[in-house]
Amino acid sequence: MKKITSLLLFVSFLFPLSLNAQTGVRFGLKAGYSLATQYGITPADNTFKVNTHGRNGFAGGLFAYFPITESVGIQQEFFYAMKGSRQNVTITTPFNINTVSEYDLNYFEMPITIKYKFVKIKNFGIYGSAGIALSLLINGDYNITTTINTGGPPTVLKESGDMKGLDTFDYSFVYGAGTDFKLLNKDFFVEYRMTIGWNTLAMPNASGADPVPLRNQDYVFAVGMYF
Repeated sequence: MKKITSLLLFVSFLFPLSLNAQTGVRFGLKAGYSLATQYGITPADNTFKVNTHGRNGFAGGLFAYFPITESVGIQQEFFYAMKGSRQNVTITTPFNINTVSEYDLNYFEMPITIKYKFVKIKNFGIYGSAGIALSLLINGDYNITTTINTGGPPTVLKESGDMKGLDTFDYSFVYGAGTDFKLLNKDFFVEYRMTIGWNTLAMPNASGADPVPLRNQDYVFAVGMYF
């Protein structure tokens, strides 16, 4: 029931603005570099050490911009985003155990943001944006390597799989800023955006261990143009 409700919510997000489309609506595309990571809660007992590294990837898609005033508008996007992280966890008691987890997640993401242009000088502008994003997991996989060292030759265990058991939907806050400008009589922009997930995902862990509670987070540097 929860997934059905989420699916209906997702679909309802697809066309809410099209019913109120006005003259001046603009379409475009953008693409760029995504640095994805995941974050969790530091345990109170602090019995292990965690080093988190990002996943380098691609993000891009189409968007529609609905102006409200000359400076304010709403942007709806249909986006492909590569997310995930690299988690390096070390436990030193009662003996040394090191687990390296590689999580690769690919999402169809639909951010809806409010954009406010606070600087406009001729054909150059600076804007900020904020909103929310609803994401649908397309696919994903993981690779986990566990090294156990009890004083003798280390034991290395490897396992891998897909993300079929992971939550299908993720929800996020979106913040960003950018500049737009004219080049060769076309309207272009460059922007930076941060997406912070609020849905805690039960990420796969080594056999016999509890799932790892993590949230998605990514930083996208993109260039784009209006049609």
